[in-house]
Amino acid sequence: MKVKNLVLYQVATDRNYKVGDVLTFNKEIPNGQHNRVFNRDFKLNHARPSDEMYEVAKRKFKKFKSKEDIYSIARILESYDVAVKELAIEEVRKELFPNLPSRLHCMYLSLTKDIALQNVKSMSESREKKGKHFQAVAVKLNGKIFKAGKVYMSREAQSYAYYKEKAIEYWKQKNL
Repeated sequence: MKVKNLVLYQVATDRNYKVGDVLTFNKEIPNGQHNRVFNRDFKLNHARPSDEMYEVAKRKFKKFKSKEDIYSIARILESYDVAVKELAIEEVRKELFPNLPSRLHCMYLSLTKDIALQNVKSMSESREKKGKHFQAVAVKLNGKIFKAGKVYMSREAQSYAYYKEKAIEYWKQKNL
């Protein structure tokens, strides 16, 4: 869908947007999601998390080196699931819906200011986001957008094939 001067809202993390900033998203400019998918290291203490888990299992689940290691493993597993999901979504988009914008080269936006402010509150309370700076910003859009409808692509720790099936539903939905 092509829009002109449509205002939606974004939660910016560790950025300092100012009124009048102009942002461009296209296939040459990767977003944060792109970086999480393609540049995330899935190691814990310079090793594979599975190696750490095997060692813990051998010790019959004696204590981890630290509670933070458990959170690190959870974050690594979540990041891995995000990568698998997003790669499947992007593959389906390229193959079947190449006219739609990539989720890896875009900005994720909220429909209302209230939703954006709720997201800021939720993110700032998250353990993984402690110490980060959040900013709710109004964004005036001009150009092509994809507004997802009822099919939400959540992180479900599913197979690549499952995510591809869901991606077809996601991209097929009526662009509201």
